[in-house]
Amino acid sequence: MMEGTELGPEQKRLLQTSTLCQRQLRKILDDSDLHTIIDGYVDLEMMEFTLHEVLIASISQVTGKSNGKGIRIVNDTAEEIMFETLYGDSVRLQQVLADFLLISVNFTPQGGQLVVVANLTKDQLGQSVHLAHLELRIMHAGGGVPEALLNQMFGSDEEASEEGISLLISRKLVKLMNGDIRYLREAGRSTFIVTVELAAAKGPDSRT
Repeated sequence: MMEGTELGPEQKRLLQTSTLCQRQLRKILDDSDLHTIIDGYVDLEMMEFTLHEVLIASISQVTGKSNGKGIRIVNDTAEEIMFETLYGDSVRLQQVLADFLLISVNFTPQGGQLVVVANLTKDQLGQSVHLAHLELRIMHAGGGVPEALLNQMFGSDEEASEEGISLLISRKLVKLMNGDIRYLREAGRSTFIVTVELAAAKGPDSRT
């Protein structure tokens, strides 16, 4: 009903973000058997999207919690990457990013900062299609995610918590996208590094 009315730019953006989050929720509710995902038996969809849509929807899901802790979320991704036309399962990618953002916010100290940055490289597969290698880094201040929780993400702890199961599922979804997850600890900050393979339409030369 709202889509059929005259909306301002900000209202349109909020409506689009709400729609994307609803799609993600429906997908999660359809996951009746988590073992199917953990065992890697999930069909991924192929749809056109931009990273801008996915990131905005993912960040919106943790804004309430980050605001409550006084955490500033900064997106340092170049504009041309944000609006690159990509093809893949955007809903699953959104689910994964929202999960890692939430975990990062949970373990960022009060008043800290969380930075998201993406890099994209492309390999030509044919006349009109590129294989897109997307790398997303979620950097957050503080001591980082506990080692026990990271072990649950990698499936090396049978007594997994709710957070651990969520991370494990997200990593399995990333693996289905021919990607993986790494976690780096540095002095004063830690970083989730998420890599996935997508498709991209033919455009400018490959870039990072």
